[in-house]
Amino acid sequence: MSQPTISIVGAGIGGLTLGRCLLQRGIRAVLYEKAPSSPRHTYAITLQPASYRPLLKALNIDEDSFKSCVAVDASTGGSGSINTEGYGYRNVEGASFRAHRGKFEELLREGLDVRWEHTLQKVEREEGAQLALEFADRQTTTADVVIDVEGPHSVIRKQFLPSANPDILPYVAFNGKRKISRKVFDNLYAPAFKDTTVVEVRHNDIVLNISINEGGEEQTSIGWIYSRPVRGLSDALHKPNRSNAAAKTIPQEFFTEVEGLERLSQPFTDVFDAGKLRKERILHWLMRSICISKDELQQLGQKGILLIGDAAHAEQIIGGSGANGAIEDGVSVAGWIAEKGTSDLASWYDDRFPSWQEGQEKCQASIAGIHEQQDADKETL
Repeated sequence: MSQPTISIVGAGIGGLTLGRCLLQRGIRAVLYEKAPSSPRHTYAITLQPASYRPLLKALNIDEDSFKSCVAVDASTGGSGSINTEGYGYRNVEGASFRAHRGKFEELLREGLDVRWEHTLQKVEREEGAQLALEFADRQTTTADVVIDVEGPHSVIRKQFLPSANPDILPYVAFNGKRKISRKVFDNLYAPAFKDTTVVEVRHNDIVLNISINEGGEEQTSIGWIYSRPVRGLSDALHKPNRSNAAAKTIPQEFFTEVEGLERLSQPFTDVFDAGKLRKERILHWLMRSICISKDELQQLGQKGILLIGDAAHAEQIIGGSGANGAIEDGVSVAGWIAEKGTSDLASWYDDRFPSWQEGQEKCQASIAGIHEQQDADKETL
């Protein structure tokens, strides 16, 4: 019997994990990704052992070798370590580490058939049993099964479940990246990063976070986050209805707030310098959260369309665990297909949905805990 044709929409962490785990079992799939193949995702993510360890078999790699490939400071002999004492993010334990997302995805892509610059427009059922995928360039393809791992802006979810929109949680968040020369890093940053790749300080209800995105001999790339709860209905920095394109529009009030920060130690003083920030590319994040009902997901599953990862159960960026959830979904779906085939994909949700509900509760409790007001001079690394 011939294998069913499987199309995976989205070649991010979840889609690549699924594709790689299927390939390891001798099942081939084609991945369609709207982005070009040029390098992207040059930032750090936290990988949790419960998520990445089951993936190592598909990658045919041991844990130490895995970390030496993808840890943010691997080029300088590090393993992406995190000092977990007081660290606010949930499910972070001793074996959790900071990975460079781009390098992680590059490792996952090995051997996979990824079709770049394929922006999905819609999916329709043909007169026969197959599904038809139509892309922006008018290219089309067919598949027996379509698995959507496109993330919180999923085209398939918007097509079939137009009323299922993410909730925007009441938090303000801004993010940026910067490259630091080795000399400046050694002088201002290294003392704080002695045994960790991420540091935080709380200033009343404001949380300042700095992490190493990629270490190097000549320079170090760092990322930073400025976040706090919303302050009333007239908060100038909370724009829940902004367009995606407006993420790069940064209100003047943000820089004014940064200028008001006092008694910061290094490297926070250097990073959160309003003058430097004005010259940099900053993104205004929205804390999106969504969990599609199991009934709706199973109805799509009966049509051969499966939503997983952030397309089905997105958690907010801060305090969430989106990448790890996508990895776990990909490993799980691949195992289900290898064992039970694709004739009853809808039943897969019976196994996974309870963990999604629990994750939603934990991640929202986590972001609230991260932003509990503390003494202005209390620092957490």
